[in-house]
Amino acid sequence: MLEAALPRLDGYASALDLQMVVTLAEPQIDLVTRHLLGGRVQLLCAPGLGDRVAALALAAQASGSVALHDSWRETESMRLQRLNQEVARIAEILARLTRSETPVPGSEIEDRRRSYDPGPGKLPSLEPQDVRRTIRARRIRDQFFAAGLFEDPAWDMLLDLFAAELEGVRVSVSSLCIAAAVAPTTALRWITKMSDMGLFLRQPDPQDRRRAFMALSAQASEAMRGYMVAAKRGELVAV
Repeated sequence: MLEAALPRLDGYASALDLQMVVTLAEPQIDLVTRHLLGGRVQLLCAPGLGDRVAALALAAQASGSVALHDSWRETESMRLQRLNQEVARIAEILARLTRSETPVPGSEIEDRRRSYDPGPGKLPSLEPQDVRRTIRARRIRDQFFAAGLFEDPAWDMLLDLFAAELEGVRVSVSSLCIAAAVAPTTALRWITKMSDMGLFLRQPDPQDRRRAFMALSAQASEAMRGYMVAAKRGELVAV
């Protein structure tokens, strides 16, 4: 019944340009996100009363075109902006690594923040275990420091999707929530934002109508490859 209702609800809200607040249980993540995922949808996994009230208030403000000044949202927006800038920087690094044109006189004077000299030699190969090793190192930190100190779901999910891409496997939304290492509602919020930014792509499972997969966009994949290659070339620890 839920599978039949979700597309109807999405179409109804889209036609009327409505904000949506959807509460769900963890086993329903894949089914719900197959149909509902986007900037006008707030997904709350097993929320408390306070979470529901806050979500409804935000939806009401958005529907009324009221500017939001919540400090938490501003902080998260700033983090997303920095992430987007970092992705663009990494993409340029990759282009620089693979470019073979003769330098134009004077072009060696560049912004230091956007330059990286890989040095001579062949580019190192990149294997899935290189990325998985980085993920394991991030999880080891959690064993020695307070919970939540190193929360960075956007980067954790980028790493997980890139490793899966190298391995040739697909990642469901529920699996990606686990990889984010944060509460499911927080993970879903970041998946929505990363999708809206064009970094994540949602791909319906043709064999299971109750599930969708997530993958990196071409831009995000190129940037992740550039970052990991640059880190490996420079013998840096990519964390």
